[in-house]
Amino acid sequence: MSLSVFMRAMESDMENTIHFTINNRLRKVSYASLKPIRIAILHKEYILESLNTQRKSQTSLYTESMMIKYLFTFLETRTIESLEHFTSMHMDELFAFLATVSSKSGRLLSQSAQRLVYTFFKNFAFWLSESYPDESPPLSLFQRSPFKRNNEHLKTAFISDHVLNQIKKGLKEDDDLLTRTYLLLCIYYGLRSQDIVSLREDCLRPSDKEGKFDLYYVDHKQKEQVILPAIASPVAHALKSLIQSHATQRALSKTPYIFLETAKNSTVRVLDAYQKNRLDQFVKRHDVRDENGALAKLTSHMFRRTLATNMQSSGVSLEATQSILNHKHKRTTLKHYVKTKQTDYREQITKTLDHMRILSSMQEVEIYHQGIEALRLSDGYCTNTAMLHDEGYMCETFPKRGNCYGCTKMVTTPEFLPYFQTLLEEKSREMDALSNYGDHVTRHLRFEAEMIGSIIEKLEELL
Repeated sequence: MSLSVFMRAMESDMENTIHFTINNRLRKVSYASLKPIRIAILHKEYILESLNTQRKSQTSLYTESMMIKYLFTFLETRTIESLEHFTSMHMDELFAFLATVSSKSGRLLSQSAQRLVYTFFKNFAFWLSESYPDESPPLSLFQRSPFKRNNEHLKTAFISDHVLNQIKKGLKEDDDLLTRTYLLLCIYYGLRSQDIVSLREDCLRPSDKEGKFDLYYVDHKQKEQVILPAIASPVAHALKSLIQSHATQRALSKTPYIFLETAKNSTVRVLDAYQKNRLDQFVKRHDVRDENGALAKLTSHMFRRTLATNMQSSGVSLEATQSILNHKHKRTTLKHYVKTKQTDYREQITKTLDHMRILSSMQEVEIYHQGIEALRLSDGYCTNTAMLHDEGYMCETFPKRGNCYGCTKMVTTPEFLPYFQTLLEEKSREMDALSNYGDHVTRHLRFEAEMIGSIIEKLEELL
């Protein structure tokens, strides 16, 4: 091969290759063999634009560039030359294709891998709709998918107290310093995995509080430095131990990062952001099980949602939760991270029961049997005398939300109109006080308020 031909080949390869730097290691993705060529060119432009604008981390974009190849394989086998002609039938065929195609290891693609291909296809389609509308598939194709339920679960899953207590117990016994430090940062501060493995040797600095340390890290999504003041002693001790124990490895590899491991070929490298395998090993090592007795399933991001949920349950302000998670908008914290714990939900329901008990202390049975005109609506008084005599009584139909509003054992009369008017005001104040918990927490309170308003209207008609 002549020098000129060799140089042209090199230039062509460089034009069709995107380079990523992940944990100080160079990764390359080639678009040279992808077909259809026109769609490959557009996807390459989409990835490069995302890189230049730093819309996503290089790790995420590298994964996206690798996984999207399954879509191109499907397009080539179906001879689909343009995405603008992509139909719902093609989408169904794509789902079937992903369920039967094999990965490099020879195994069928997992559900999570199939979901990633679909998600990356959707991301690309939405970019096309803005940048090249004539090349974009109909966005209505992405309204439904077999993976939607999984995605909804991922948005809300958090670690129960039962499992969290086992994890904390396991940390006291675990001698893997990398795992211990990683988990402590997840539990105490909900740091993202990418931010944890990117911590540098100067991440700990003396705090204004005597004997304490501030933690400095870079939020890879916001592209800004974050300072966590006076961090908890267990976290500080683990970080100091990790920094000291890996000093030699850092010197040999000439890297400032502290989460290092030695590969089989004796080279030192920074931990990958994906640490699911490490979490699975910890769960098996300490036999961490959920309430059903099965081994717990953990992801690093579940700790982030758990922290947010526990902070809100403890009465911490939404602003404080937003700050420690480093979210720009409160709605992000509420929508994707805060979830109602079952114990909190029971406490809110109990408040309704308390109102019922207040009214049941009246002469409800006598009044009811004296034939006084009454409405069979809720929040009057309960004619079930067990409510009066047994403090620990819980109505068997009570767990059904809003059940009391239609229960035939609940009655009220116009004489209680002032009470319901006061109760409605209390419900309004209660909803305002709990508004930070999000709609999923206050939904049943709004339901009560609407029904109380209806009761007031009907009682006023009886006057």
